[in-house]
Amino acid sequence: MNETITYKPKLFFILIFAVTWTFWFAAPYLGDPINSDPIFLMFMLAGLFTPFTTALYLIFTAKNDALKSTFSNKLFNIKLIKWKTIPLFLILFPASIIISVLISTLFGYSFDQFTIADEFSFSIGGIPTLLVLLLAACFEELGWRGYAVESLNNKFNYFEATAIFGVLWSLWHLPMFFIPESYQAELLQEDFILVINFFVSIIPLAFIISWFCKKTSGSILGAILIHSVVNLSQEFFLVSPYTKCIQTLILIVIAAIFIIVDRNVFFGDAEKVNIERIKHFSR
Repeated sequence: MNETITYKPKLFFILIFAVTWTFWFAAPYLGDPINSDPIFLMFMLAGLFTPFTTALYLIFTAKNDALKSTFSNKLFNIKLIKWKTIPLFLILFPASIIISVLISTLFGYSFDQFTIADEFSFSIGGIPTLLVLLLAACFEELGWRGYAVESLNNKFNYFEATAIFGVLWSLWHLPMFFIPESYQAELLQEDFILVINFFVSIIPLAFIISWFCKKTSGSILGAILIHSVVNLSQEFFLVSPYTKCIQTLILIVIAAIFIIVDRNVFFGDAEKVNIERIKHFSR
């Protein structure tokens, strides 16, 4: 008999918002964000790890072997990844930037945006930026794809679950706008329209990664790989932050194409077939 998997999405999101926001809002006040203060770094990393640690807590305190085995399989089973889809995503996000730059030149922006960056556009408390980008991809997706999206998918169809997750994922970053020298803080100082673009851009990104995850039976490693490509591609060229507004429109178009062309992914019952277990949404 199939074992019932019980998810607690409400508790998950309450915990990650409460814990992450507490750490991140407190970090610049209790520590020194400019001079690599250990307290600041500890609080920032604690907030970053929260999606993963919360997922682990809910999975391993559930006393449910099916939930644990599903998580372990998605994390460690490399065979889940459909490698033929990887080239698409290795090209997709850099291409979206290149197209955005080309379009931006029609509005007076320079071709100099194609200059390869010799340093990262931001830093946080002295933490190597490359490490921040990779850690963010890793520990966010361990929580997002290890628990968050799947828990929502047991209440809603995959389209609705991804839309809800995209909004929540976007809002989760809010404290970063108040962290000195962070990428988000620089956007806030530059122009509020860039802040709006940041929040909006995450939603189509959520749909694109969700499509990939569905095609790879929920592979967490695959999601980490794609998220890493996204983060690194954003830092490769010296692109104007206003050009990234154009990129957001391109990502919306790409996400819409995935949804329309492959409707069964977002509106079908593929998730239940893949996992082959009865699932219950905990209220």
